This record gives sequence, structure tokens and C-alpha cells, in this order.
Amino acid sequence: MAKKYEFQPDKPYSTWLNKLQLTKLQQKQVLKWTLYVLVLIVLSVLQDVVMCRMRIHGGTTALVPCAIFTICILEETHRGSVFALVASVLYLLSGSAPGAHILILITVLAILAAAFRQAYLQQGFLATLLCAMLAMSLYELAIFAYCLLVGQVTPDRCMSFVVPAVLALAVIPVIYPFAKAISTIGGVTWKE
Repeated sequence: MAKKYEFQPDKPYSTWLNKLQLTKLQQKQVLKWTLYVLVLIVLSVLQDVVMCRMRIHGGTTALVPCAIFTICILEETHRGSVFALVASVLYLLSGSAPGAHILILITVLAILAAAFRQAYLQQGFLATLLCAMLAMSLYELAIFAYCLLVGQVTPDRCMSFVVPAVLALAVIPVIYPFAKAISTIGGVTWKE
């Protein structure tokens, strides 16, 4: 018979994260992608609550697409393409996206911008700014062409689509330091 004060081992305690058996590098990768999602959520709320009230010629900023393009360009094509698809689905489900065509549009433009930067430019701030601006301009042009095609706008409303592309020049440099800091978390998985 065991004594009342005899040593007894602690009961096993584990969280759901411990059961996944992730290495330290994989945990850092999960943290990185979680931070990216949090940045997108914050930008979506900021865009829908604050920035939507500030209109210039009928147009306002498009913070979420700017962030998606910037992050995708920083993450290279193979990781950025998956991120662009998942982020565009989340953007559509948030109710902020102008339509379901955004899934294909953002994903394709993000992949093309990342591939262009990876093939022809060295990684850096100016290359990311140039490629993200190019992607934002094509994004706004495609949305305007689609809305014109389905009869939602008239040609004289083109300034409401030009303004977000121009405002992206001010938004991307603000998003870039945060995205760059998050992109350094973890590392390349194959080096483990």
C-alpha cells in the first residue's frame, strides 16, 4: 500500500501544438504565416472602417491587395503563389472584395509580379516597390475593364480606379518594412 506522501509523477500535460511534433524551424514558419494573416486582417479592418471614408475622385486605397502583392513578391514565386491564393480567398470571404473574379486576378497578378522580380530584378525595396506598383496598376485596370464590360461604371469614372493605383505608391512603402521583418522569421525549410 502506497503511503500518502509518496512521490507521484505529474500527470502528462500537452497542448495541441505539442502533439503536432513540429521542429523549431517549422514553429517559426507557422508563426510567420500567422503574422502575415494578422497583418492582412488589420489592413482589412483599417481599409473597411477608416480608409473607406476618405475618397479622392471617388476612389480610395486598396490596402489588402497592396499587402498581398508586397508579401508575395518578398516570399518568391513558389511560396508567394500559395499565399496569394489563400489571401485572396480570405479577402473575398471578408466581404471587402469587389467580386469573385478577385480570386483569379490577385493570384495571377501576384505570381506574375513575383516571377518578374525573381527573374529580372534583385531583391530589395525598389524592386519590390516597382513590381507591387505594376501589379496594383494592372489590378485596378482589370477591375475597371471588368466593371466597364458588365456595365457597372461608365468611362468617365476612370479616376476612381486610377486613384487607388496612385495611392499604392504611398501605401506600399509603409507595408514593406512590416512584411520584410516578418519574412525574415524562420528560414528555408530544407536547411533543417
